[in-house]
Amino acid sequence: MKKITNTHLLITVLLVINLLFVIFIQKSLYPIHLVPQNFFISDLVGKIIYLPSVLIYLFELGNLILLWLIAKKFYNGYFALIPPAIYAISPWNSYLTATGSFYIFLLFIILIVTYSLLLIKENKNLPGVILLTVSSVIAVYSSFFFLVLIPMIIGLIIILKFIPLKNLKVPIILTVLLITPLLFTIYKNHLSFKNIAQNQIRIFADPGLINTANSFQGEAREENFGTLARISENKYFFMGEYLLLKLSQQVAPTTSFTSQEMLLNFSFSSPIFLGFLIPFFYGIYILLKSDSARKIIFISGLLMFPSVLAKQPVDLNRLVIFMPIIVFIISYGIVKLIEQKNKKMVYIVIFSVLVFLQVLITVSDIKLREKDRFIQYFGQNYEVKEQ
Repeated sequence: MKKITNTHLLITVLLVINLLFVIFIQKSLYPIHLVPQNFFISDLVGKIIYLPSVLIYLFELGNLILLWLIAKKFYNGYFALIPPAIYAISPWNSYLTATGSFYIFLLFIILIVTYSLLLIKENKNLPGVILLTVSSVIAVYSSFFFLVLIPMIIGLIIILKFIPLKNLKVPIILTVLLITPLLFTIYKNHLSFKNIAQNQIRIFADPGLINTANSFQGEAREENFGTLARISENKYFFMGEYLLLKLSQQVAPTTSFTSQEMLLNFSFSSPIFLGFLIPFFYGIYILLKSDSARKIIFISGLLMFPSVLAKQPVDLNRLVIFMPIIVFIISYGIVKLIEQKNKKMVYIVIFSVLVFLQVLITVSDIKLREKDRFIQYFGQNYEVKEQ
């Protein structure tokens, strides 16, 4: 029997804190919930399979444990507890768990994919291959976006030489074989697939975007810039600009650390507490000096695309699968600040005090005002839908 260590006790405490925070939000907001999302394969065949709330809660706790297991690959000792600690107290994942977000489950899957890739990189091939194959297959069957994202992520990992192709041949072959029935189902139900794609990719669903492009082109023609207008103000150029704008909004610190993009389209709670912005900036400053870190951040950027392809500027529900990257950047900044505490103590004190105060203010605000705020925005319709 393995001895229970202080680290195991602390991770248990973090699990309890995370669970209590989620339950507190759920009790404060009840009966507010997100519209349940169906599995990709179920949508294709016209069936309905929703994950029950209790499983969403379990996946949330699983996410915290996976963050710890992944952090142990990079940090020694108690430093590995920093990412799950940040996750445990963050409103972002807690709100989504409390309201039954399907993306908490998808986050769980992407974390397993990440952990399995780390195992393969360490030459722990058998557990790595099994986990990578199972998680990749589940991901592709579960989400329309992962049908594209998983192959792209694996492809970039091979191209950028993080893991040799020979180490990934077996899971790639197994995954392709196991998703063949899905590909056949897509071919057989191509109309359903087209409808799913249209429902999921809504970036240009607003007719106002095309009208704006046409308006700009008309105004340019009135000023005798007809040929130039067809080049500079056509709808494709305008859509490209809008796509770049949306990409920039996903990575803007105001998105993750302020309430500018409201959680569930109504909350004033910031997804991640503003106090963590100090170690975030310090962490990204150091990481961007490393070539391998830049490549990892680039690959991870693919996880922003479900939010980019949403109708609204930023969809925090979809973007939560990118949250671990932000958490690890913050964690790296905290570790480096602690390692240089004689020189950086003032920054440690400032961000710690800010986070503590924000936790108190957020808990009070959720208890006293959050449900009334929701009713003010949405009335008595307690279902929150994707825009």
